[in-house]
Amino acid sequence: MISVLIGFALSAVIAVLAYAKKSLSESGVIMAIILGTTVYAGAGLFAFSALILFFLSTSLISKFSADKKPSNRNGFQVLANGSLAALFAFFYYVEGDTIYYVLIFLSIAISATDTWSSEIGRLSKRNPRNIFTYQIMSTGLSGGVTLLGVFASVFAAFIFSFFACLVLNDFTLILTMTAFAFLGSIIDSMLGTIQVKYKLGDVLSEKKEPGFVRHSGLPWLNNSMVNFLANGITLILFILTYNHFL
Repeated sequence: MISVLIGFALSAVIAVLAYAKKSLSESGVIMAIILGTTVYAGAGLFAFSALILFFLSTSLISKFSADKKPSNRNGFQVLANGSLAALFAFFYYVEGDTIYYVLIFLSIAISATDTWSSEIGRLSKRNPRNIFTYQIMSTGLSGGVTLLGVFASVFAAFIFSFFACLVLNDFTLILTMTAFAFLGSIIDSMLGTIQVKYKLGDVLSEKKEPGFVRHSGLPWLNNSMVNFLANGITLILFILTYNHFL
């Protein structure tokens, strides 16, 4: 019970500060508190610290993105990036199996690689290219990659995986986590090619804004769903690898 209260208090303070900085919406604050409390209560301070490192780093990076708009993440966006980590924290608390502890860090690392890649990739002086066709795309649309974004993704994979190295004393495992964290961002970009996109005149957008009509992609596959699916698919592939080779 004490860990729940501590997790709630820490999550609430950080979420409210994020709300003041317009990094979270009201629904984002509520979801961040729920997920943060779950991770702290289920897996402890270090796992919670990894979650905070993700949030603080991505919020900071968004301040330097090309459009410089506050991220103002809503509850669905927070849920898409943090729900699996919270789920594995719950499983870790119930069963105590180390694999769940590993999956917490990997899930957070996957979310970080995707966000770093997207935000830093926007700063590239070259237009992104479709990950499948290599055709030039508009900046900011899912499915496109830049060399700068790829480097950012690799760097994030190393940072978050080696952060886990402080408690997971298995170098082979850490390198494997790094590779899969990077793979997560690639899968995210691949799914982004079929993400719903809207159009008004010559302008494409991933948000359903006034006057925009659906141009391409699956109607139900928005950015939050892409993030969630990419995270989940990568974790499944990692689990298969872990069970057979590690």
